[in-house]
Amino acid sequence: MKMNYIILFLFGVSLCACFDDKGNYDYRDMADITIENIPEVIEVLGNSDHIIVTPKVVSSLDGEVKEGDANFEFTYKIEKKSGGTMVAGQKWVDLNPSKTLNLDTLAAFAADTYIGWFGVTDKRSGVQTSTTFDIKVSSPTYEGWMVLCNEGEQERVRMDMISVISAERVIPAYDVLAPLGFPELRHARGIGFYPNRRANPDDVIYVMSEEGTYRLDRETFKTDESWNINNVDFIIPPGDEHVVYYNTVNNNNSSEALACLCVTDAGNAYAQVLSTPGAAFEKPINTSARGEAPTYRVAPYIGVSMARPGNGKAAVFYDMDNQRFVGWKQGYVDFLMQVLNPIRDKEGALFTFKTGMDLVYMESTRYSNGLVYAILQDAGGKRCIYGINMSGNGYVPESMYKDLNAPDFDKASIFAFHSQFPYMFYAVGNKVYLHNLGTNTTYPMNSIALGEHEVVTMLKFNLYRQCSLKDLNNQSDEFMARQYELMVGSYNTDAPDNNGGKLGFYPVDGVNNSVTKRAEYDGFARIKDVVYRERR
Repeated sequence: MKMNYIILFLFGVSLCACFDDKGNYDYRDMADITIENIPEVIEVLGNSDHIIVTPKVVSSLDGEVKEGDANFEFTYKIEKKSGGTMVAGQKWVDLNPSKTLNLDTLAAFAADTYIGWFGVTDKRSGVQTSTTFDIKVSSPTYEGWMVLCNEGEQERVRMDMISVISAERVIPAYDVLAPLGFPELRHARGIGFYPNRRANPDDVIYVMSEEGTYRLDRETFKTDESWNINNVDFIIPPGDEHVVYYNTVNNNNSSEALACLCVTDAGNAYAQVLSTPGAAFEKPINTSARGEAPTYRVAPYIGVSMARPGNGKAAVFYDMDNQRFVGWKQGYVDFLMQVLNPIRDKEGALFTFKTGMDLVYMESTRYSNGLVYAILQDAGGKRCIYGINMSGNGYVPESMYKDLNAPDFDKASIFAFHSQFPYMFYAVGNKVYLHNLGTNTTYPMNSIALGEHEVVTMLKFNLYRQCSLKDLNNQSDEFMARQYELMVGSYNTDAPDNNGGKLGFYPVDGVNNSVTKRAEYDGFARIKDVVYRERR
């Protein structure tokens, strides 16, 4: 009996303890979370548009959850819809490290369809609610101006793009090659572009630098070591030298070029004759006999007629060691096209091809149906300009300009020649000048207004390479006229980051010796070269 009283007493004490302790626990119901205002599909342009999401999150207990609510944490992730890894073996990427409610981030991803994942975590209960949506990233590289840049003090090679999505939508995209396998290279030199209308071989796009030259996939711009020009276009890789200049000799039809030519930083030239089965670059052609060791160095320029279709079957190089022009011509047999030859002077010609001067610059144009301009400098630092007509069989001395009334011309290193008017543009610092070769008069281009800390990094006319571009793609006259606009690349040396580059487009007035600005884009690195990515 005593034992029963003891048990009853203990039960009573225990029961009281339970009633007393009830207030120490939170029996609050867990909230139901709903997520609204997220589209099923977000379509963006890679490396240009931003992925923007502004969801409405509602808690059954707290009402609408606002940005900054300390009780909740937000997560955004992205992964490929088709599977595979995003970066370094990882299948997803955190889009929102700051854990904010709203998302606004650059779509820095290759063209593909992705799954976006948005999660809301109630930090009090640890319960997470999520939803998914598709992100369709389109390529910014389909059509537009490819803008090759040097970034930062290390001059990292970087490709930006002014993407032409439609006639109404033209927007910049930045560092477009970074997510596509392009290697880390320094010191960009230029873009090699050959739009071949035949299905095989395909269009050629090369990014050239002092540390390597790589071909880009025509559609995706992807590349890797297997697309190094040494592995693609050479029979035997040229060794410790890199292709820094690339050009084509136009054929007299609209389908393909007659030959592709290139120059390396070692001063060697190579020829790829496209009529040859399995055409490839062989041994250097700056020699006296096919296959022998080079006997002189050529400058990193190749002059050709830019008339479309091609009206010349020759190219001109410059022998730096012997200070003379040398030529390449189509021959009846292949071995004749694997050697450069000195250009013979004709009696009574305007000038001799053995100049005895240094070559400063050379540019191919359509002026006078295929004129190549060459800027030369004598031992005393005085400069002159030679014009070589490359139509027909080429190498006709057509014009020579001496005693130029051009202030600071001897200091300039950046030039561009017009294909419709006898105009040379040159830049010194942040000033651009137009020199009328016909009147020997120079005009400061005050309409190209650059700041105190800006410098010109490039002048160029982007002549379209496809001879039937207008007819094939039904292009407007306005579009076709843009190849004769002066492109001015400049850089703000006082920029707080590596994006101080601008590219302006200036139609040229051939009557009043002037230019006017049509458009300007910024956010680039230091611009080295610009080429329009044509579509057939």
